[in-house]
Amino acid sequence: MSSTDTVLARGNVAVITGGASGIGLAVAERLLGRGMKLVLADIDEPKLRAVESRLTEEGGEVLGVMCDTASADSVTALAEAVLERFGAAHLLFNNAGIAGVGDAWGGPIDLWDRVIGINLYGVVHGIRSFLPIMSEQGSGHIVNTASMAGLMALPGAAPYNATKHAVVAISEGLFLELGATGSPVGVSVLCPGFVKTDLMQNEPVSVESPIGGLIREVLVAGVEEGIPSDDVADAFVDAVDSEQFWILTHPDMRQTPVERMERAASQTNPPLIGTD
Repeated sequence: MSSTDTVLARGNVAVITGGASGIGLAVAERLLGRGMKLVLADIDEPKLRAVESRLTEEGGEVLGVMCDTASADSVTALAEAVLERFGAAHLLFNNAGIAGVGDAWGGPIDLWDRVIGINLYGVVHGIRSFLPIMSEQGSGHIVNTASMAGLMALPGAAPYNATKHAVVAISEGLFLELGATGSPVGVSVLCPGFVKTDLMQNEPVSVESPIGGLIREVLVAGVEEGIPSDDVADAFVDAVDSEQFWILTHPDMRQTPVERMERAASQTNPPLIGTD
């Protein structure tokens, strides 16, 4: 597929949640290089305005919109702002997400509410708000950020695991549904491993739960040593251009979910930490 007949074509409109930093910003910069118009949505207003200003100064046509993806009304307002400014939305990148470090079983239930609200309902709200726009205009592509934690399970990260598994399932189901009905809208799911971002910036510095504290340390170290966001952005662009559903950015991790399914098929228990 050439750049002239892809949704990433020059002049088309890309909407990115969590667009002021990390993977969202790296993808935004790649798409800006393709000549796309950008709508960056984020809940961190100072960071959002700084990025909006910088990319505009670099020659981009950029709209920054404050958005809480956990709120259906906020995402609806985002879609309205996109249509008011640009009149179309060709790419939706449902990327906003949090790690949600904490004690899932003994701590406050609002940990679950917060992670589900952003990681899961953020994707649901995005699809519900933008799929009708894309269907009506006759073209579009939706990319949902899941994680390798959507294809395997991390101990001590139950809310994150649950939401990322749900995003994979929602994405695959939507891909099949739209394909079966002849929809012009494509779907991809992004499942990265560790990426060097600010994912852990707003997470608690300590967790009372021993396993929660351990997984926090693992996540902090993993993010610090992760691959650059630019590498993820490259994989993202290639996948959307080729209408590829799965976007797995870490080749060395691709066998892990295969081994998991093989254990499931043979009814073999998961290996415990520290065992083979």
